[in-house]
Amino acid sequence: MLSTVLAGLFLGVTILTWRLDAFTSLCGVADTDAQSPNGAGVHSRPQQGLLQYQNSADDVALMVPKQLVIRSIATNSAGLGSVVAQLRSSFALASMLDADFATFPLLSEHDYRAASLLGLDRLPWSLAGNTTLCAVSATIPLHQTRELIDTWCSSTRSDPTLAEERAVELQQHFSGCGVILDDRPWDVRYDMSMCTWEWVRRIFSNLGPGLRDRQRGIGLHIRWGDMFASPSESDPITRERSTPIDVASRLLGKLRECGVEDELSVYMELHNATMLEGLGEVYRIVDTGDSVADLIDLASNRIMVLDISSYTVLAHQMAGGGLSIVPDEDRAHITWHDNGVNNVLRWNEVLSTSCAELHNIINH
Repeated sequence: MLSTVLAGLFLGVTILTWRLDAFTSLCGVADTDAQSPNGAGVHSRPQQGLLQYQNSADDVALMVPKQLVIRSIATNSAGLGSVVAQLRSSFALASMLDADFATFPLLSEHDYRAASLLGLDRLPWSLAGNTTLCAVSATIPLHQTRELIDTWCSSTRSDPTLAEERAVELQQHFSGCGVILDDRPWDVRYDMSMCTWEWVRRIFSNLGPGLRDRQRGIGLHIRWGDMFASPSESDPITRERSTPIDVASRLLGKLRECGVEDELSVYMELHNATMLEGLGEVYRIVDTGDSVADLIDLASNRIMVLDISSYTVLAHQMAGGGLSIVPDEDRAHITWHDNGVNNVLRWNEVLSTSCAELHNIINH
């Protein structure tokens, strides 16, 4: 049984401890001097991409685990959407290498550990002995790493050949590495949804039934709780960051005018009933205190009215098809059309679109 402790990864910010169990879980072999299926002695010889089990009676070739990228720099203690945004670049690097991805959790201001909730704090397989450990900062200049990742991400749809060239170039730098520590400085990316939204949908897909089947419903997100609790001049509640009640009322009025009768659910922390009276209709409030459950509930609606936040970007990426209605102005430059399966309309587009076309978009 191979047992190893990997601790104290970089900067002393957080100590990581993993118990690296026997390779048995992946290959069914107890250790490097195990028995072959026919009972003969076996000697294991690790190679890049292959682990050979050889004896005089038979030759058996088994694939070893993929490379593993571990993000070794701490996220901050923000909410779920922000933490995912801080991990996007690192996951993009793992995608380019066709590697698995893991990181360690920190307790958020909302009293949960995002990485743990998403299952990102567990190794996907047991490490073999003699696994080579590499660090990004010691392997390739940071500016070159960023250029490769950014070009790959922006080209995945527009120029797949260029994207593949950048991926191959990165793979060459890490060809001899089994575990790769992504120790680049803290990095939050809201512009990488195009190449990471499928990852987001996958890691959230097993957290609740709402993502399995698109349901009826209108989900209205009003960002209020975190911004109301600690307002500041440098972080104002602008119209695109928290859906104005008057705008929401007009959008709902257009949907009702077009015969959309779905139940309205309002997703709002520290909700204010007096404030919501301006919607002009009955609604279901969703504020359970469980950010993940509320997010899954929001993403299950076939129509979502979203403001601009990392949380609502997650909901859009998780949704299984329908319509996301987003603000006319978007200073975050989110590429809504390129990072999910939902159709996307701006506020003014909804108000100016015919009912027949709206129904076609919603039900497409």
